[in-house]
Amino acid sequence: MPRPPKEVTCRCGHTSTLTIPKLLCVKCGKYVFYNADEQRRHRIQSLYVLGMFAAAITLVTYLFVEMIVEPLFR
Repeated sequence: MPRPPKEVTCRCGHTSTLTIPKLLCVKCGKYVFYNADEQRRHRIQSLYVLGMFAAAITLVTYLFVEMIVEPLFR
């Protein structure tokens, strides 16, 4: 279901007309959101992706230490 057009002003002062949940500002390149719920959802999703990336790096580091570094010092 399409949303009604809404005028949204970015922090940089550029005004955009939105009919979708989020859009990149043409002037500064940051996201402009249709409403606060979309902004909150984007922030939570970004933190989730960052957390999963950190968990993957931690797992790879742990496996490296357990399988390669530790046997070298035995």
